[in-house]
Formats: sequence, C-alpha cells, structure tokens
Amino acid sequence: MNHTAKKLLVGTVGAAGLFLATTATANADTTHKVAKNDTVWDLSQKYGVSIQAIEALNNIDQNSHLIVTGQTLKVPAKDAQVSENNNTAQAADKKADTENTSDVTVKAGDTLWTLAQQYNTSVEKLRELNGLAADAYLIHPGNVLKVSGTVQATQQPAQTEQPVQQQTEQPVVQQEATQEQAQEPQLVVSANHTTHTVQAGESLYSIAQAYGVTVDSLRSANNLGATLLVGQTLTINDPAKDPAQEAAAQQAAQEQAAAQAQQEAATQQAAQEQAAAAQAQQQVQQPVQNQAPAQTQTQAPAQQTQQTQQTQQTQQVQQQAQPAQVQQPQQQVVSTSADGSAIAAYAQSFIGTPYVWGGSTPSGFDCSGLTQYVYAHFGKQIGRNTIAQESAGTHIPVSQAQVGDLLFWGTPGSTYHVAIYLGGNSFVAAPEPGQSVKIGNMAYFMPSFAVHVN
Repeated sequence: MNHTAKKLLVGTVGAAGLFLATTATANADTTHKVAKNDTVWDLSQKYGVSIQAIEALNNIDQNSHLIVTGQTLKVPAKDAQVSENNNTAQAADKKADTENTSDVTVKAGDTLWTLAQQYNTSVEKLRELNGLAADAYLIHPGNVLKVSGTVQATQQPAQTEQPVQQQTEQPVVQQEATQEQAQEPQLVVSANHTTHTVQAGESLYSIAQAYGVTVDSLRSANNLGATLLVGQTLTINDPAKDPAQEAAAQQAAQEQAAAQAQQEAATQQAAQEQAAAAQAQQQVQQPVQNQAPAQTQTQAPAQQTQQTQQTQQTQQVQQQAQPAQVQQPQQQVVSTSADGSAIAAYAQSFIGTPYVWGGSTPSGFDCSGLTQYVYAHFGKQIGRNTIAQESAGTHIPVSQAQVGDLLFWGTPGSTYHVAIYLGGNSFVAAPEPGQSVKIGNMAYFMPSFAVHVN
C-alpha cells in the first residue's frame, strides 16, 4: 500500500513538472514560419499578442504590415495580464465598432483600401466586420459593406478623381502631338527650282538623271511616300539639265538625220535611174555606132546634147526630192532591197504625224498603218493590222532584233501594238490617240517579241 502511494506521488510530481515546463515554453518567445495568406493580424489573433508587439520585435513596417511567405517571425511571450488587457481592449474596440457601424454600398472604383481611408479605419477592421478572408481584396459594385467611423471631409469619392486625371493627361497628349510635328522633316526649296509631273514608268533615279540632280536632293525637297504616284508634282532644286530642251534637240537631230537619209536615198535612186537610162540608151545606139564614121561624127553632138539633157533631168530629180520629204503626196515604191537603216530613217521622217485610228497615210497613222506605209514604200507588203504583220517574217527574240525590224507587244496571235526598231533601246511608233508619231524607249515599254521581215 505504501509502495503504491509512492508511485502515485511520483507520477503527480512528474505531471506537474511537465505542466510547468509547457507553461514556461508557452510564455517564452517563440517563432513562426509565415505560410501563404498569413497576415500580422492573423498572427496576433493566433498567439494572443498585439500587432504592434510582433512588428516591433521583427522590425516590420507598421504602415505596410508586409510579411513574406517563408519568413521566420519571432512571436513575443503571451503575458496573462497583457493578454487580458488586450482582450479587454479588443472587446471595447469591437463594441465601439459595432455601435458606430454603418452600411456602405460599393461603387465603381471603390476598394477596401479607399474605403478604409475614407472612413478613417483599417482594411483589417473592414474584413473583420464583414467576415472577409484575411487575403480578400476584391469587392464588387453593389456590395453592401459594414464600416466603422465617419467619412473624412477631406476625402472625395474615387469617381471624382477621374475627370482630374483626364485633365492632367490632356496636356501630355498635346505635348506629344507638338513633338511629332516638330520631328517632321522640313522641306528644302531653293530659289532656282522647277517642277516636274511624274509620268508612267518613271522613278526617282530616272527623274534625277533627267534633271542632273541627286535622289537625295529630290527627297529633301519633296514629302515622298513609299512609291511615286503618276501625276504627282515634284520640286526639282537647282536642275543642271532641262529635259524639254534636250528632248527638242534630240528630236531635231533625229529629224535632220532622217532628212539626210531620205535625201541620200533619193540621190541614190536618181543615180540608179540615170544609170539605167544610160544603159538603155547605149543598147539603142549600138547599131548606129556600127554605121559609117561620117554618121558617127554627125551623131556625136546629138549624143552630147542628150547627155546634157539627162544631167539636167537628174538635177531636177534631186531638187524635187527635198520637198518630197515633208509633203509626201503619194507613196512611191523605191526598192525591194532597202536595208534596215533606210527603213528606220524613212520611218523617222514621219515623227510628229498625228495619231489617227485606222489611219495609214501621212495625214494620220495608227501603229500598224505606219509600219505598213513604211514597208510598202520599199516594196514590201506586210499586211494592214498587227496580227497580219506578225506573219511578214521570222519571229526572233527582242535581244536579236536588228535596225528596221518590227517590234510587237502581246502574245503571238493577239498582239495589240507594233513599232519599228531603231537600235539600242529606241523604236519609232504611232503610240495612241492624242499623241503623234514619236520615238519610244524600251526601258519603259518593253516589247514581247520581234519579227525580221523577209
């Protein structure tokens, strides 16, 4: 019996010691590892200590109350008297909050923080009064929340801040627009400048070459986009060339060359006719020369007189050949063995003749009418339209074309334009209504194929 009592006494003493050790551990400072969604307020409620005590012990910013997940915090010992005082204070605070609460309907733009600032309270109290989670921040327009405190007179609803923000943003937009205007490049126009209207097929490089300027100078004088537009007017600063004068000089030189070529052809034709007449005369006079010497002597003056008359006739033919190059009253067949240069020269003699639909005379040509008239002058019938003229010779690539060959645009069997090749990149053609026979450039209007007339 005594032995049992001793065991009971020892067990009671051990339990009391364990209880005292546990109480001592609870009263000593402890640590807490911050879990997700923990707040200082949650820890103060869990350990029964004040927020200020935890923040002071761990150097936590008392304005933001910020703690980080995984952070280890020291929790001060729970003093019974402090706990009782805190409980009493919290109870008083809750009672005061309950007595001084009012309902607020959430408006657009409201947050827990703005409401706490507006009613001079804290976000934690708003959560506590409304049973919100410790990490709750989201509220919706129309929600009714309980708040404690009164509205501060200096605070304004969030909605009244929006016009002020718009007013402060408007000058910024105007300032950005002013900066963009200031960044636009200033166009440079010199005192010595001219204008040019962009034509189809032109580029900045070709226009710069025509006026003897650089592409950069064109860009600096004009507000240019990604591409040039037909009909767009460009400013040319300090042009070193005049394309109009050069074109006129080139046309005059071509007309002069055509006139000389035609004159040479007429002279050559007259010489051939004279030689043919002289040969026929010799054949007629051959039997007469076999007669008596006396008759020969009497005929000699007559032969001299006849030769003099033939010479005069040749001179008259040469004089008449010059006005014929302008008037061309009737088409005359010259020769069937003319070379390409003569064909090209004769075609250039009609530069300036107006375009006439269906025209095939010097009073007016269309494209196939011009080529038909020129080749018929040399005794070659090539047909009236482009389709017929395709069959007038051998089809060859444009790169193998020779002076005087025909150039065609379109596929074989459905061509729509024809011209006469002049060599290089040039051709002569009757282009379209409203224009005249002129020289074109294959760099801007490339033919599809060529035909060498047989």
